Amino acid sequence: MKKNIFGIIILMAVIISACSERVDIDLNDENNKRLVLYGSITTDTIKHQVSLTYSADYFFNAPPQPVLNAQVKIEEWNTNKSNLLRVIEMDPSGKNDGIYQTRNITYAKENHYYKCIAIVDDPDIGGTYTAESFCPPISRTDLEIELEFEPDWGDDGFMIVKCYYQDPPTREWYLFNIYKNGILVTDSLSEKSVTDDEFYNGGYTNGIGVGYLNQSREDEKVRSGDTIKFQAASIPENYAKFIWEAQAEIQFNTPLFSGPPANISSNINNGAIGYFSAYSTAYASTVYN
Repeated sequence: MKKNIFGIIILMAVIISACSERVDIDLNDENNKRLVLYGSITTDTIKHQVSLTYSADYFFNAPPQPVLNAQVKIEEWNTNKSNLLRVIEMDPSGKNDGIYQTRNITYAKENHYYKCIAIVDDPDIGGTYTAESFCPPISRTDLEIELEFEPDWGDDGFMIVKCYYQDPPTREWYLFNIYKNGILVTDSLSEKSVTDDEFYNGGYTNGIGVGYLNQSREDEKVRSGDTIKFQAASIPENYAKFIWEAQAEIQFNTPLFSGPPANISSNINNGAIGYFSAYSTAYASTVYN
């Protein structure tokens, strides 16, 4: 028995020493800049945006540097991509932030293809970058929400946004956003909820939870008279995978059991990273009493 215990101690010492071995990895490379493109066009009637920035070093403690003076546009193609229907020009926001927006209020059409084109004049990352996305349809009938307070979750409880919806029989991927009094609460990638319809494909959701508002946070706290608006977006499958992978990279993982970091999926060509997507939206809202 003593020999077994002694053997276990030796084995654990070896494991600990192996785990503590120093590995130096150079995460700073000023000569390896890449374009980061992120944007979308949706069925909402608004000015749509595309962001262009430079990639940054891992320990760069500042906002990404914007890419200025680029030429950006979005092409709209028909269902089988045989005819170019229109070209949507984009201009800088005027704030030198690398945000380019459509010149006019416009919207995407379901079942059409969209191609984002960015022409960058830069000594390091100059070139033409493109990305394509299909705009899947969404059903806007029978979409309702209600709020349910769960007092036992967290310090001050959570408000659950429950959705009632007749899902179509086709395979879908959904992105959910929550607004409180017109302000987007799920305004970061880590807070967005993405799911497929594997468990209710073609059925009625009958009150599934699609959003959770932490009542300990002032920006999420719901009071009497507040309006909660729910956005359901039907997104392409690859865009759903992009969000899942991005969330996995920024969430905590136990190093001993997690796999190594991997590059997140991108649909931008020419070595750029990021994602451009087209998607359709539907809305429901309720007033909390």
